[in-house]
Amino acid sequence: FIWQFDRVTAAGNLGYMLLQGVRADLIFAGLWLIIPVLLAPLLAGEKHFMLWRRFSHVWVLLGLCLVVFIEVSTPQFILQYDIRPNRLYIEYLKYPKEVFSTLWQGYRGMLLGSIAVTALLLWGLHQLFKRVSAASKPYSGKTLWLTWPIFVVLVFVAVRSSTEHRPANPAMFAITSDALVNSLIINSPYSVLYALYNMKHEAHSSEIYGKMPDDEMLVLALDWPWLKNDSFSDASLPTLHHHEASVTREKPLNLVIILQESLGATFVESLGGVPVTPELEKLKQDGWWFEQMYATGTRSVRGIEAVVSGFMPTPAQSTVKLSLSQQNFYTLGSTLTRQGYNTSFIYGGEAHFDNMRSFFTGNDIHQVIDLPQMQNPVFVGSWGASDEDLFTATASHLADMHQQQKPFFSLVFTSSNHTPFEFPDGRISLYEQP
Repeated sequence: FIWQFDRVTAAGNLGYMLLQGVRADLIFAGLWLIIPVLLAPLLAGEKHFMLWRRFSHVWVLLGLCLVVFIEVSTPQFILQYDIRPNRLYIEYLKYPKEVFSTLWQGYRGMLLGSIAVTALLLWGLHQLFKRVSAASKPYSGKTLWLTWPIFVVLVFVAVRSSTEHRPANPAMFAITSDALVNSLIINSPYSVLYALYNMKHEAHSSEIYGKMPDDEMLVLALDWPWLKNDSFSDASLPTLHHHEASVTREKPLNLVIILQESLGATFVESLGGVPVTPELEKLKQDGWWFEQMYATGTRSVRGIEAVVSGFMPTPAQSTVKLSLSQQNFYTLGSTLTRQGYNTSFIYGGEAHFDNMRSFFTGNDIHQVIDLPQMQNPVFVGSWGASDEDLFTATASHLADMHQQQKPFFSLVFTSSNHTPFEFPDGRISLYEQP
């Protein structure tokens, strides 16, 4: 709150937010105490007291390790994403090579500092707890059974933290219009644990809405005024409809989409940004130049699903990663394959990242070209081959397609503009803000 004091005080009542923060801390403490409290009747008496003492020591240290490490790394996460650690903190741990390479190249000081601070604090707490454990004594049977129900009730009250129909969750602490401030009210370990809980149940989230017959669902889905004059006649694809082209061409055109990592209006001078994309500016006189186009999400994978399939982002995982979208999900490749196009996805990194390979190959993108298929890339960073190598590989692939006299569609996804911003020496002049 002190660090973001201007935003916090502008967002709402400081005292009320601090009080809600204590409430969130009690929820996390209660969650961590559930297992020890439930085990207490079995282990805290004289018979198993040595086991109980060792378990308590390890359990407390484990909880504090979680708290200390996540909280120490929180400021850097906020600087990157403008919010406390959430599902993104754990989502990409499936890709340790890319994640740890990025951390080492771009956030080495933060990573080493977090580990050092965590280790130092845990060592000190370990020494303190050893003295506390040595002085502790087992509960007598009578005392244990008199006090245990009280602790069970207290933990239940702390975790539920509400007398409403549903227990408290992070959404209940969204009491301001500033998402960052709302996330500051709770603690980072609670935010991460709740994200883990949500991710575990996402695959079954649709079950809570019940089921509807397909015929009834399609009637509702197609009952919009702007669809009244469209014909839907394909039984295998009941939402497919055809628009007549306004211009008829003798032969089909090739289509290449370059999906540029993190390139927003901030970096385009004529859109109000800094002048660092002069070559892109030159193209605006030769085609369509959209001045009011907005990103559909905050992550690259959201851009992929929007551009290639027109799918809007959801609060759950990207559709690129969801199991039921790995086949029979509409993409541009679906339409263009039927028109005789060769379809491909070209990426400088490893295409298994974010489940891209599975999604594309299962949805009519027939060729995936990634780092292992690139011949002798000049520069390879944390996220794979540089954009220069990527475009060299793309030019070679498109030339091959042209030689085959077959129309082609290629989606090219760049990565050099992703932190930690690694690129070959002598290729880019660094821009200094005046």
